[in-house]
Amino acid sequence: MACFAWLPNEILENIFQHLDFKNRRNLSLVCRRWNEILLSERYLRRHVILHIEGCRLLDGKAYFSRDYEAMSIKLDNQYCNEMAKNLRLVNAICASPEYLRIDNRSNDQRFALVFGNVFFGLENVEKLHLLGTCKTEKGYLCSSLNNLKSLKIESTNVEYFRLIAPQLTELYLYVCSEDHMDLLPQFADQLIKLTVVFESKDIYYFYNLNFSLLSELAVDRRLKGMTKSEQDISITFFRRLKQLQKLHLSVKFIDSYVLQMISTGMSNLTELSLTVSEGTIELSNINKLLMLQKLKIEAEKVNLLDAKFPHLRHLTLGSPDFRTGTYVYAFENLMIFDSLRNLGLHNVKFYPEVLKLTPSYNVEVMFITNYKRLEEAHLQMLVRRFPAVRWLKIAHCPGFTAREVEKLKRMNPKLQVAFDEVTQGRL
Repeated sequence: MACFAWLPNEILENIFQHLDFKNRRNLSLVCRRWNEILLSERYLRRHVILHIEGCRLLDGKAYFSRDYEAMSIKLDNQYCNEMAKNLRLVNAICASPEYLRIDNRSNDQRFALVFGNVFFGLENVEKLHLLGTCKTEKGYLCSSLNNLKSLKIESTNVEYFRLIAPQLTELYLYVCSEDHMDLLPQFADQLIKLTVVFESKDIYYFYNLNFSLLSELAVDRRLKGMTKSEQDISITFFRRLKQLQKLHLSVKFIDSYVLQMISTGMSNLTELSLTVSEGTIELSNINKLLMLQKLKIEAEKVNLLDAKFPHLRHLTLGSPDFRTGTYVYAFENLMIFDSLRNLGLHNVKFYPEVLKLTPSYNVEVMFITNYKRLEEAHLQMLVRRFPAVRWLKIAHCPGFTAREVEKLKRMNPKLQVAFDEVTQGRL
């Protein structure tokens, strides 16, 4: 309890949201502070969702005691009277939600009725999440949500779906056909945060769009690399994003020239995440990102030679997705990152040459995760090379026990170590 008492309310809320209703109810009896958090208006508005699904009939007496701000509706293929009763009851329980999630697995008129303000109002909806399909028996569907700010679409058959949202600033779009791309032009000038996941390989149309206000962009196209045939149009696209501050790019592979040209035009970038399933990432190609503060590289091979980032504070290398781990060349270059404070190593291969490196007194927080076999000598090696580390997190590393923790603390008495034993099958 002493450690949990130090955590702020925001972190406790994020922990509690992963629990079901029964466990949250039991936790409210632990102490007065947890009870106040779990029953606070802030927590209930953000994490308590009214679920309507299948043929499970809602109990009106149980739900009328409070007003719900978030609602999740699942429309099954089979139409039943219970679902119709639930939708009619929604107006008394959640008359105008702020968060709405619709999982539509049917092609009947219920999806159109939800957007037609038949069962409840949509005037206060700020976050909308659509799954399944937007196809209805009535064909073309247009809805106006004047307060909508965040939209997430993981649906098929969107060719008949149109949305009017003048305040929309955040969009998550799963693209599996050209019809999905038709949704982007009407919101391009107002988006601040955009996430696009390409199931389709044809993305040339996307590069022709102009996002004048975009500050955070995530592009996931792991099925295809950034090839020479599209390098000109892709480079021109990223160079137009001069105001971009955060970029998350997932590709099959990326050409070094393309990476270098992209970084040249984004001088205001402070956060970069690169996920590459093939090839080597050479950080010297992005040296022009002088304002970079947070960098995450997921690749089989990473070369740190000649990398220079004067303001870099967070660096994460490696990924649990690579069976053979991540090979880092010129590991000694980490010692010259003067501003580096947080270092994460996810299944990164260790080298004996690390023992010869000059110690770095900059790194204060370190994460070691996803090692199938974590040697005690490897940990001691890192602790000696980074003597200023005060917080060490070890996760998903079978074989690591409290005995090794005590040895590390004897080497560095000021070191705080957290590790998970649950994932190792001992509990």
